[in-house]
Amino acid sequence: MKPLQGKIAVVTGASRGAGRGIAFELGSAGATVYVTGRSVKGATTDNRSETIEETAEGVTSRGGKGIAIQCDHTREHDVKSLFVQIELEQGRIDILVNSVFGGSEDSLPAGDGRHFWERSSEHWDAMMGAGPQAYLLTTRYAVPLMEQHQKGLIVNITFFIKNRISGNLYYDLAMNAINRMTRGMAQELNEFGISAIAVCPGWMRTERVRDAGFGPKDGTTETTAYVGRAVVGLATDSEVSNFSGEALMVAELARKYNFTDIDGTQPLPFEG
Repeated sequence: MKPLQGKIAVVTGASRGAGRGIAFELGSAGATVYVTGRSVKGATTDNRSETIEETAEGVTSRGGKGIAIQCDHTREHDVKSLFVQIELEQGRIDILVNSVFGGSEDSLPAGDGRHFWERSSEHWDAMMGAGPQAYLLTTRYAVPLMEQHQKGLIVNITFFIKNRISGNLYYDLAMNAINRMTRGMAQELNEFGISAIAVCPGWMRTERVRDAGFGPKDGTTETTAYVGRAVVGLATDSEVSNFSGEALMVAELARKYNFTDIDGTQPLPFEG
């Protein structure tokens, strides 16, 4: 029997990137995974090819059960409808992974200039709206489906470099808002048996990154499967509550749970 057989997971922003990699790994562990995002067949964001249907199919082909539901996690009506459907179909949620992010949309003005005053306020709105605000909205509707069973795991995907500003100021503030929010969530959810943990991957070779040719040239990049395996490690840890409220590096979790990236390596944390 697979370790997450019978578990119900929701992975947001799973049409591509970290969300897709996490959904695939949860599927490999046997979970039923609700795959959400805006990109569906015939109507994708930025005219990209990836869709939530493809991700759901990948979850199923790996041994889990993938269910695709279109959802804009910045819209309360969409989010509420998502969890109403899940409650009707499953009655509960065991794992929520928040992985949406609006800061990389092609529709945004060019982020020229290193300084915050040189950047459009649209970057702030996109990063904070389809970032920490969407995480909070989604979690608000997910918690009641965990609370009634006094058990659950919430994973907030984030990014940070210890003791340094990550990227530009807007991005750094958005990510650290997620980290701080995770700590606050953990404190309030503790009495209900629900853990909240922020998980930080390194420099991932996502579809957008590969297409744009971005990334360091020193071999420190990782696939999206690496963060997916970190989430599976947490989801199968009977003592996961010990980490609730923390922000953890995928590389740290790789050593703790003894997993590797798909090439057999354990990439170190990205340090800029």
